[in-house]
Amino acid sequence: MRKVYVTVTGLLLVAIVLQFYFAAFGVFTEPDNDSQFLLHQMNGRIVLPVLCLLSIAAAAAARAPGRLIGLTAVPFGLLILQTVLFLIAGLAGATEDRTNLAGQLILGLHAVNGLCILGTTILVFVRARNFARHGAETTAAATDDVEVAAVTHDSGTAARPRAQSRDTATS
Repeated sequence: MRKVYVTVTGLLLVAIVLQFYFAAFGVFTEPDNDSQFLLHQMNGRIVLPVLCLLSIAAAAAARAPGRLIGLTAVPFGLLILQTVLFLIAGLAGATEDRTNLAGQLILGLHAVNGLCILGTTILVFVRARNFARHGAETTAAATDDVEVAAVTHDSGTAARPRAQSRDTATS
């Protein structure tokens, strides 16, 4: 299941890179027409949400650590924000035919948020790949530089936690 998780996050990453290509394709299409952003819209409305949800499901099925599952859900949340930005711009007075300064400022965040989606997805892919190679122990160690280990007394009760470096934790 870990390989499936890596594969799906890899496909998500490729689809996000394609999303930027489709946006540029639409911007540089001349003359302007109704279908110039069709690929961008379909990828963003169908392919990306499905791949985001499949990534989250694959992370859970692969029994990834909770933080990694949560991180895997972040691109989906940012993807929802893409639509919310258009709704907010509409409330600020922007329409399909005409924009105003407020609408332009808000819609400019669409590209910035797209970069956040790309960056987060790269991070998810790297962490998923590390998880697939080394398991939850390495993923947790990569997240935290210091592990906390409980020291037990002869009586079996837990004493104060002590910091333990990664080198001594593995030996």
